Amino acid sequence: MGEAFADMLPYTLGLIVSPFPVVAVIALLISANGRAKALLFEITWLIMSWAVLLALIALLGATGATGHESPAWAGWISLVIGVLLLLTAFFGVRRAVRRKEGRDPKVPGWIAAMDTMTKPRIAGVAAVLIVANPVNLASLAGGAVAAGRVPLPAGRQVILAAAFVVIGSLGVLAPYATALSKDGPQRLRRMRGWLIRHNGALSLLLILVFGMLFLARGLRGLLA
Repeated sequence: MGEAFADMLPYTLGLIVSPFPVVAVIALLISANGRAKALLFEITWLIMSWAVLLALIALLGATGATGHESPAWAGWISLVIGVLLLLTAFFGVRRAVRRKEGRDPKVPGWIAAMDTMTKPRIAGVAAVLIVANPVNLASLAGGAVAAGRVPLPAGRQVILAAAFVVIGSLGVLAPYATALSKDGPQRLRRMRGWLIRHNGALSLLLILVFGMLFLARGLRGLLA
């Protein structure tokens, strides 16, 4: 179990540093009744991340892509995912270079509307961000592949997935702790502005890192 967790640990970075979920939590915290709304978002985020990770681990187990001697097709899938992520990073960098210097990034409409959303919609946004954001999904997929290298009983897989998600959710939990401080609202607004300005760079960096990790894992599986 320790070996599997060590292999999974690098992939928690994608959930920790992913900017948009953190921005969503900040937008909720600075709205009316913000702490209750942010807590709902965070609980949904934790449960959905945990469920998706367990589903991916189960899917890999059902297809026989687990254990140290995984089939060749599993290596090819990791290789293809790595190449796709690297291409995504490449084209993202090209778009960033072409963007007019000094232009502020556009705030997505759903973030601007977070403070007026109903509780069901807030939970829905948290759930959708897990599967719709390529950084978050790549993080969970990488964690599932790493967990599958070491066959474990179902109970230990549940515990392992929970530990992965809790560590990966430190990013969305941090603003809640910041809100409790004396100058919390001001610090949250500064944090929100910084994350929006640098969202593209952070996301591209994470996609590049995960692309290299998947590429290396695929090559290692095919050349072993």
